[in-house]
Amino acid sequence: MPERENTILYATDVHGDLDFYRKLLETAAKKKVKAVVIGGDILPTSLLVFDASEQRLYLEYEMLPLFAGFRKKHKGIDIYIMMGNDDFIVNMDVLKAAEKKGVLKVMHNRVHKVGSLHMIGYSCVNPGPYPIKDWVKSEAEIRKDLQRLKGKLNGDDVILVTHVPPHKTRLDFYYGMRHVGSRSIREFIEKVQPRMSLHGHIHESFELTGTFTQKIGKTVAVNPGNARMVLINLDDPNSIKCLP
Repeated sequence: MPERENTILYATDVHGDLDFYRKLLETAAKKKVKAVVIGGDILPTSLLVFDASEQRLYLEYEMLPLFAGFRKKHKGIDIYIMMGNDDFIVNMDVLKAAEKKGVLKVMHNRVHKVGSLHMIGYSCVNPGPYPIKDWVKSEAEIRKDLQRLKGKLNGDDVILVTHVPPHKTRLDFYYGMRHVGSRSIREFIEKVQPRMSLHGHIHESFELTGTFTQKIGKTVAVNPGNARMVLINLDDPNSIKCLP
């Protein structure tokens, strides 16, 4: 029997840490969750690996074989994934090819059904000093994209997954205690009031504030930071566990 009947395991900003991916999938199998959701910055980035071709090799020969093996053993646990601002967009075709094989489901710019909920995925981030510009958009562009996605919804019960966190929260603190999240995403959450919103991008927030959740109206917003996993009960978003 599963620990909970309607749960997901969420992680973000893994940056190609294969040991963490293994641990994430092992935990998903142990907890018998409905789905694993991975919220961006999925591929290696460092002074040694900051290259589209290196990321492509990692996808093809490291990460996706691991995911494919997991899905073969655990067909009932879906993997939802999207890129973030440190992932080269040119390699999206590799993810889409894996999606066609049933290995994973790509989230960016799409609405998926997870149980009774609709899940919106969005990778783009507001402007900042990022070496890769593939996923950077203005606040006006982000606002327009989110409105377009909202038009695809058939119901109001929503999980929002965006790589960047909402502005002026405990989830978007950067060093110097500056808020660097997206105003457009904050506005969307305030207006739509999804059941929960899942984020990443700003690793430091958890260290600086000591928390990975914040309420925005009725919405429970979550940013666990770099390579941490949280277990979320879809029926009760307030009962969120940060797992070791």
